[in-house]
Amino acid sequence: MHKSQLRVLLAVNLRLVNPQLTDRLRKKGASGTALSKKLMRQFYLNALMFLGIYGLTMVAFDFSKLPGMFTFYVALFILLGISQSISGIYNVFFAGNDLAEYLPLPFRNQEIFMSKILVVIFNTVPFTIPLLLIFIMTATRAGIFVLFGFVMAILMYGLILSLLLCLCALIVFGLTKLKVFRTHQKMVMNIMLGLNAVLVLVGLYFMNRGSSSDTGTQIDRTVIPPLLPIFKVFTTPLTMVSLLTWGSLIVALLILLALTSRFVLAHLVDQLTQVNTALMATPQRRHVRQHNLNQLLRTYQFQLLKDPSLALQLFTNSILLPLILVGTVVFSGTAPNFSRLSLNWIGVWFVSGMAGAIVNVNQTSLVGNVISLDKMNFDFVSALPIPMSRYLRQKFHLGYWFQVMINTVMALVVGIAGRAPLALDLALILGVAWGTYLAAQHYFRRDYQLRMTNWTNVTQLFNRGGGNLGLMLNLLVCSIVGALTIVIYSVLINLFAVAAMLINIIVLVGIGLVSGGLIWHYRKTFWQPLD
Repeated sequence: MHKSQLRVLLAVNLRLVNPQLTDRLRKKGASGTALSKKLMRQFYLNALMFLGIYGLTMVAFDFSKLPGMFTFYVALFILLGISQSISGIYNVFFAGNDLAEYLPLPFRNQEIFMSKILVVIFNTVPFTIPLLLIFIMTATRAGIFVLFGFVMAILMYGLILSLLLCLCALIVFGLTKLKVFRTHQKMVMNIMLGLNAVLVLVGLYFMNRGSSSDTGTQIDRTVIPPLLPIFKVFTTPLTMVSLLTWGSLIVALLILLALTSRFVLAHLVDQLTQVNTALMATPQRRHVRQHNLNQLLRTYQFQLLKDPSLALQLFTNSILLPLILVGTVVFSGTAPNFSRLSLNWIGVWFVSGMAGAIVNVNQTSLVGNVISLDKMNFDFVSALPIPMSRYLRQKFHLGYWFQVMINTVMALVVGIAGRAPLALDLALILGVAWGTYLAAQHYFRRDYQLRMTNWTNVTQLFNRGGGNLGLMLNLLVCSIVGALTIVIYSVLINLFAVAAMLINIIVLVGIGLVSGGLIWHYRKTFWQPLD
């Protein structure tokens, strides 16, 4: 394999995976090798941000004494890795549809595959990097020499990541051999991504069903048996079980690598050519009679949501990650019991709903990208005799109701698991609906101001503005501000229970004034100019 050609291919894929960041760096004068290094640095920074956010939640656990907690978190991030690997492989190899650029050039299958799979790895690592932290913390707290523990953790992380990527590559490329995939690519990928989503949710459900046990210092989970040998590797590394675990993982990886070479690399160009040819073929459209303009526009809006990459990204960002954060608390066996809370706390629950919704609605939500989904069609619609405000309001309502349903489900999970009174559940849902509305206004206008018509991958839309770093910082700031607000509000209600009703009225009046100001601002600066 020619390393120089691989570096060139990798540099091209790095520029394509995040064109917004590439444009910003070019405007600052970066080019050539310097540009590639800065793009790589962005991946490292994203991984560190994700590691820091999740690391803070795990640093308090002594995993060496909590085998159940160890196996739970390892399974959690393996499921995330599978989800990201499948979507990444599909996006990079098929959705990009860039094979025609490589065919006239002297590149071999292995070089094309390696350059693309490395980009998939860069996108998968931030979601699985907490595994490395878990392995290191477990080994060091088990009394293993620090340097030896680090080496073991890196090797195990590399083995697991390689196994996931090979397995997912075989699954996705295996689908391309099916005739139904070539003729109905989007439908098959939607089914595949849907099954992947079900796998993640079912896995989380069964992992959370396990009862908790007290180890004497901390409450542990029920052990997930298939992952227990990995725990033994980092607590008793020189036992026969640990050595057999290393050997089994290495043998499994060698088998998957051989299968990948045989069934993927050997026929890579043929498979991509057949799939992309089928994708370029335009199926005959059925003309559906529409009764009015609203129905026609509504049908068009829903057609925009059929892209499998978009569906998976929306699921991962708007449903899966929040569900993981909520599920690890409410189904951990240590979920708080709110059944004895009085109506004094109704304002706290309303504010909590608002805070949770504002955190969950961001630049990766549907409402923050629904305008740009039009691509070049937006200019066409703008030229039609259709009021732009009417068209955009329909888009806004689609994105808002999609997001409010997701956030309401999360609120119901919290309320039911926490055994909260019905009145508090209703307050939480109302807070979710209102917080979603305010956040949706902001990100919908942001999408209009930063709209793109030439994007090729939905990830380009998510990276507008500050990119992944901006998204992480935004989530961090909103989470901290929201948590502090809820804590301060709760302390006031707890200390001044007699004046709780007065405090709630003051807070709700303040929220009303701020909300009214924001709505007036968006109406004056965005909606009225459209009218």
